[in-house]
Amino acid sequence: MAGLTTHFIVSFVGFVLIYIFFKNWKYGLAFVLGHLLPDIISFGITGIRQHSSNPGIIMTNSWFAPLAAFSHNPFYYIILATIIWVGALLFYSFKKMSEKAFLGTVLALILFVIGTTIHLIFDKLIIETSYWI
Repeated sequence: MAGLTTHFIVSFVGFVLIYIFFKNWKYGLAFVLGHLLPDIISFGITGIRQHSSNPGIIMTNSWFAPLAAFSHNPFYYIILATIIWVGALLFYSFKKMSEKAFLGTVLALILFVIGTTIHLIFDKLIIETSYWI
């Protein structure tokens, strides 16, 4: 579970830094969600299906490989953020959302994508290439 510990530490440090810089916990939460979501999808869904939290057992499940391939593709998160941005833009253009709320949503989406990108970079460069996981 060394990878999980690494991701928790990065999420916590990112949350604290974003909270200090923006003085809003919601932006830090967007970063944390973006950083943890790839593993929540692949390990979480498979672990719930198998009633196990053991990564060795979870990774042998037939659902793990397709979910990991899906959740570790950055384009899906960019598409998700784009869809939410278009929805927020529609609400803003029809005067159902204030400018402050719209800009907050855009900032949260940017931090979400940054969190996801950092997660995927950590997975490729550090965790998946080291012997300690």
